Amino acid sequence: MGTPGGGERVPLLNQKAEKRGNDAQFSDCALTDLEHGDTVQATHVEFSRVYSLAKPDALNLVLAIIALLISSTTSIMILKFGGRIIDIVSRDISTPEKKKDEALNAVKSTILEVILIVVIGSICAARRAWLFSSASERVVARLRKNLFGHHIQQEIAYFYVARTGELLSRFFEDTQIIKNAATTNLSEALRSLSTIIIGLGFMFTTSWKLTLLSLAVVPAVSIAIRKFGHYLRELSFGAICTVRYFAQEDYMISRYSEKVDETLKL
Repeated sequence: MGTPGGGERVPLLNQKAEKRGNDAQFSDCALTDLEHGDTVQATHVEFSRVYSLAKPDALNLVLAIIALLISSTTSIMILKFGGRIIDIVSRDISTPEKKKDEALNAVKSTILEVILIVVIGSICAARRAWLFSSASERVVARLRKNLFGHHIQQEIAYFYVARTGELLSRFFEDTQIIKNAATTNLSEALRSLSTIIIGLGFMFTTSWKLTLLSLAVVPAVSIAIRKFGHYLRELSFGAICTVRYFAQEDYMISRYSEKVDETLKL
């Protein structure tokens, strides 16, 4: 049976017959992971192909990134203006009345500026969430259409071999994971990165010496956390061996069930 590309499509059942007759010829056939389960490793796909699905929503994603930068900036500016208010009210109370009035007016104007910043930041944060969410839904819609179009053109024998549950998992769970990776996770990563960059900018502007002193602690803390994480991982695997050695599976299941019930009550 011919294919649109001009090549010859080999039926799935014929492929199995060829394997019994000629293993060398069968090894050259293009097999998919759905046709033969876990015996064939899935082809590695570059992540750029996933982001290519979001190209039609490039404008919305750019607007979402701009809104993200504004919201990240406003969240840090709130702290800066809060510090300004503390500086104003912590001045010497023995100053003349004129100075006190000026300080009060400065506090009022600063509070108004903070309110304006909060409003702008909230609008941009909501806009960012809406744009990324709507773009992600359109990405997963395109992916599911492409996936369905690919599957519906397979041979009949393909659907006798491929399990229905696995196909449904591809359509719903796997596409959801790709959607989160292409949009939601990207949004969170950009927000964290922008917060770090903008925050460091404000910190260096305020006091570069204090900023360098604060950053000097980061490597030591990171190394300590990494070492502690490896230690906990070794304990976790070691505990499994201990449970098996002493045949305490039922006891651990009971303990786990109690903790789950406690979490449910909380």
